[in-house]
Amino acid sequence: MRAGAKVVLAAGILSPILFTPGLVAQEAIVKIRAIPVKVTAYNPVPSQTDSSPLITASNKRVRAGMVALSRDLEREFGLTFGDTVYLHGFGSFVFEDRMHRRKRRHVDILMFNPIEARGFGVRKSYLFILEEP
Repeated sequence: MRAGAKVVLAAGILSPILFTPGLVAQEAIVKIRAIPVKVTAYNPVPSQTDSSPLITASNKRVRAGMVALSRDLEREFGLTFGDTVYLHGFGSFVFEDRMHRRKRRHVDILMFNPIEARGFGVRKSYLFILEEP
């Protein structure tokens, strides 16, 4: 892709994405799905997770930059633990944890500070998924 190429997202949003020249040898069509999601924050404590709050569903220790996804997102888009996802307005995160079955179209960002997590509240955003050509 050329520098400054525009990408049409599946939701009909036209997004300027900057590419560094020379990184891609040939032009390719990039399809990106934008899925509207509810975004919240959680702390690694038993009342918000399970009896082992410092171990994620992927059997990894918690660390900054991780998210839990609802199971419907995981299934629908074939996401696996370790995949990187992008939340519009929040940045990139590594998918390492899974939410309760009752949650739908939901992303939970791991935060260590309980005051910061509570202040985060409930927000709306788009989860961007890169579709393989």
